[in-house]
Amino acid sequence: MAQGLIDKPIPSAACPDFPIIQYADDTLVILKADARDLFCLKALLQTFADSTGLKVNYNKSNMIPINLSEERLNHFSATMHCQKGSLPFTYLGLPLSIIKPSMEHFLPIVQRTQSRLGGIADFLNYGGKLQLVKSVLASMPVFFMCCFDVPVAIKEQVVKYMRHCLWRKKNADVQANGSALVAWKKICRPKEQGGLGVLNLEIQNKALMLKNLHKYFNNLDIPWVHLVKESYYSSGNLPTVNLDGSFWWKSHLKLLDIYKAMARCNIGDGSSIGL
Repeated sequence: MAQGLIDKPIPSAACPDFPIIQYADDTLVILKADARDLFCLKALLQTFADSTGLKVNYNKSNMIPINLSEERLNHFSATMHCQKGSLPFTYLGLPLSIIKPSMEHFLPIVQRTQSRLGGIADFLNYGGKLQLVKSVLASMPVFFMCCFDVPVAIKEQVVKYMRHCLWRKKNADVQANGSALVAWKKICRPKEQGGLGVLNLEIQNKALMLKNLHKYFNNLDIPWVHLVKESYYSSGNLPTVNLDGSFWWKSHLKLLDIYKAMARCNIGDGSSIGL
């Protein structure tokens, strides 16, 4: 790309590595639907294979179309000898799409939580069940909650499984209701306030998303921070709750008033301070 062989679909001075996104052995390349760019990419991959001896397995790769006809998709996928995919698709365990994920895309959270209850709780006392709830079940949705405003119904279902794990009787079905000894709101209180310190998933989801706002307002050197600034605030304006933007960024801006109420500003030169 630095040599001009492949055009960037979204020119970005702040993100020189875009549109190549790589983590470990998962690589995502975003390109224009252009035959020339595709041939250049394939030539570069072939050059890499010839020079290193590492062969590219195209059968494990997917081509995901965005506003592309089926005919052109078939032609491009045949050129690369790769499989055809569709949006949304899973990348690093999260649903990736250009529109807001639907409820069904968050079902893996529920399914993974349910699979952890397949009888293990029957062999634990209340202390062991509490440890399972706090260390395992409450932690499983955290990765999703770091990025998305998880639907309320999904969080409620996970909490339901957490309650069942803690209170259900031996050999009872996963869906069976147990006799709760303490109200769940009290269970979620910190130990200093008489609770058991179990995470409140609704509050935890907001807290994790507030961390992203904190990263943005502190101008951390993270690609998505630079991309958001370049896309929405290149003129120097500051974020507002009513900004038109991606579904992901708007879900964070809903918490902007909460963040302002708890944050403290260091004035500096005043360039990033708003009322």
